[in-house]
Amino acid sequence: VRGMGFNAVSLDDVSHLADHEWYEPEVRQRIARYRQGFRHAFAMLRTYGLDVYLTMDYFSATPGLRAALAEQRMSSQDFVRALLDRFLSDFPEVSGIILRIGEGDGRDVNDDFHSELCLKHPAEANAFLKALLPVFEKHQRKLVFRTWTVGAYRIGDLMWHRGTFVAVFEGINSEALIVSMKYGESDFFRYLPLNRNFFRSKVAKIIELQTRREYEGCGEYPSFVGWEYERYIQELRQAENVVGCMVWCQTGGWVPFRRLAFVDGTALWTELNTFVTLRLFKDGTLVEDAVRE
Repeated sequence: VRGMGFNAVSLDDVSHLADHEWYEPEVRQRIARYRQGFRHAFAMLRTYGLDVYLTMDYFSATPGLRAALAEQRMSSQDFVRALLDRFLSDFPEVSGIILRIGEGDGRDVNDDFHSELCLKHPAEANAFLKALLPVFEKHQRKLVFRTWTVGAYRIGDLMWHRGTFVAVFEGINSEALIVSMKYGESDFFRYLPLNRNFFRSKVAKIIELQTRREYEGCGEYPSFVGWEYERYIQELRQAENVVGCMVWCQTGGWVPFRRLAFVDGTALWTELNTFVTLRLFKDGTLVEDAVRE
């Protein structure tokens, strides 16, 4: 990916790397092993000049943590703010956190951590960002805030509703914040118009583009994105303060197919999409030229 021209990678996730004394002993033991292994991964990525971003859901917790929060009468917001402050001190090699607030685990998820939707109103999300951003400013890191939601509660239309979008980011002016939006006003479907929220705010923003097409075989067969993404990128030239793109090429989606780009040599179509997407966005290359290259 460095050879293609990418400058960063995202990895999952903060919950399994941020230690806390309120977690169950067996969970803390697993976290200790994860931290050791991920430090090796972070070091390797940095030697290639790649920044590291970690994903995070708000709010994700173990049963022991939920019990402790209730006993201490501490809000999840206060806990996460303190947890991230400690985590960013522990891992100076992490450039930022990619935060999702709009999707939670189903009842069938069986893991140490289980996430749920906590922010239900735009005003709550606004207060949450204002509480967290000073932590990122203090550590000089980036908070990449995703607008993706599954439609639940009053904040469920954040990805497309003008009023909700304005309310969530009202009064926020921080160089630590980057807003991350899918290209359309829905999931990664074909033929969607470009999300108009790219043109409604001066805040720094990135566009999310999917090259492992979850609704089109997840790389099992050709599903080329070049011409469609070229149109989005041309339109984005009129948007203010678009600072980059996030290319989903491995994770995401809800199907069992697991052709992993850059890993086992079987994800040709995903890798072709990924290469072409970056050439279009970063260099302004024509689709046909990118394919030939």
